[in-house]
Amino acid sequence: MKKIDMRTLLCAIAMGLSAVTSANAGLTVFHPTPNDLSELSHAEYFTWGINFTLASDEEITIAALTFNNIWDWTEESTDHLFVHLLDNPKAGTISYIDNQGGGDNFAGKGPLVGDWSDPLGGKPRNFNLVFDFSSLGLLDTLNNFAATTSRKGKANFGFGIDPDCHYYNDGVTFTITAETKPATNVPEPATIVILAIGGLPLCRKR
Repeated sequence: MKKIDMRTLLCAIAMGLSAVTSANAGLTVFHPTPNDLSELSHAEYFTWGINFTLASDEEITIAALTFNNIWDWTEESTDHLFVHLLDNPKAGTISYIDNQGGGDNFAGKGPLVGDWSDPLGGKPRNFNLVFDFSSLGLLDTLNNFAATTSRKGKANFGFGIDPDCHYYNDGVTFTITAETKPATNVPEPATIVILAIGGLPLCRKR
């Protein structure tokens, strides 16, 4: 019977453990209802509450809010699309009427994700407006909001969106990637196996 080389075997185990460790990432995609938020009419503003439960050993590592093919019906320097991150808003998508009055209805109610105005306007041009939470420094805040326990009728986190003009779009998408938190000061199984490989020659000498 052919002998199995212990170094080869342990290296194979180490590679397998590393593959398992890196396979925890998961992508989740959310859409509001309606998907285009009523074409972001200037007469309305919206809350979009999202329920997403993080396991105690998980964290959100990537997050992005995208307005697909968005464009303002005209070019006006006073136009704004205000977006805020909210903690424990009402669950689901809810619209309110303001007829473009009052400026930013979510000022002071949550971190500002973005204040955007279409520099061109007038027609679609396949432009996707993307707010990347890592670049904005909002991942820690998002993780803290997602970790809160939602009350009845409330969501873990969500968005306040106030269009102060009419922003046509082909749909809004929020994507997050959650991964298992790295263990603190504890060697990964693969590392332990590799260290063991280094000790094999000593075992053989003894």
